[in-house]
Amino acid sequence: MAKALLFDVGDVLMLNSWEVLDQLEKVTGKTIIGRGPYDPDGDPDWQAVLRGELAPYPYWHRKAHAAGYADCFAMFKDCAVMLPIFADDAVALLAEARAAGLKTGILTNDLVRISGPDWASNQPALLGHDCFVDATIIGFRKPAPEGYLQAIAELGLPAEDIVFLDDTPECIEGARAVGMIGVHIDPLNRQLGFDRAREFLGLIAPSEPQRLVTMAEQAYGSQDLDQIMPLFHPQIVIYWNGQKVASGLAQAKQFHIDKLGFGTGAKRLDYRLTKTLRAAQGDTICVEWESSSRREDGTKVTSKAGEFWTMRYGLLIEWHAYNVRTETA
Repeated sequence: MAKALLFDVGDVLMLNSWEVLDQLEKVTGKTIIGRGPYDPDGDPDWQAVLRGELAPYPYWHRKAHAAGYADCFAMFKDCAVMLPIFADDAVALLAEARAAGLKTGILTNDLVRISGPDWASNQPALLGHDCFVDATIIGFRKPAPEGYLQAIAELGLPAEDIVFLDDTPECIEGARAVGMIGVHIDPLNRQLGFDRAREFLGLIAPSEPQRLVTMAEQAYGSQDLDQIMPLFHPQIVIYWNGQKVASGLAQAKQFHIDKLGFGTGAKRLDYRLTKTLRAAQGDTICVEWESSSRREDGTKVTSKAGEFWTMRYGLLIEWHAYNVRTETA
């Protein structure tokens, strides 16, 4: 289980930006045109964002200019100093983590830049953390590695023991690149990401798809064919890069021997494997995996792929592996 929870602030620890702007209009009397995903047809700028024609910061600058602000930083500073902007569900997760004895931290790009250090030092949700890293202070913005590495150092834990929450995919990838567990948060539905984080942190029991992915990771990590084969239904069908390679347990076992090298008696050196649950619906589970090992001559071998599993009675009955790539160095 992970041992630390690291938060981005905007749209994660705070309410999403459109909810905050609703409040700002009521308090200031200003009119802020457009509500993004809440009213996409009524927000042409949001449509431009979705088409890739407008980046997020220019989008928010336009909203701010139309409301009479110099830029979006001035607008969001008003939000911070005038409104209750921390999200109850995020604060609840933070409290659960602390009650369980887990470390917590903040890793943000613009908090101090927007709100100033005095404001940040007086917000209960921002106090008492085991680390506080802001790009405004250190000079490196996510997804550059420096911020993540500083957070790792301040938390005093291996990267793989830290769950990082962010609403921006590039920032999640930055966390994963240094070895953290990155969990994407949808600002309009934080609960899904928060519950994934709870699973990684041991605050709730893992979902059935997560349990199955963990079981598969452990079985393949053992390099023991006798532990791997019980994952499969007797009618298992395996497709590898779009080609059908096995039907039934006997062919599946032979595929593991001939193609994957399990059950041959040879052991991969320094073998590491991660399987990450990406999505699950009904009887289908989407998984990403990556492995690395070392040959006796010192050559490093890495492999990665995406998978789709179809389940029956808790066993894999269809296994599709796509874009399987193996590299040596």
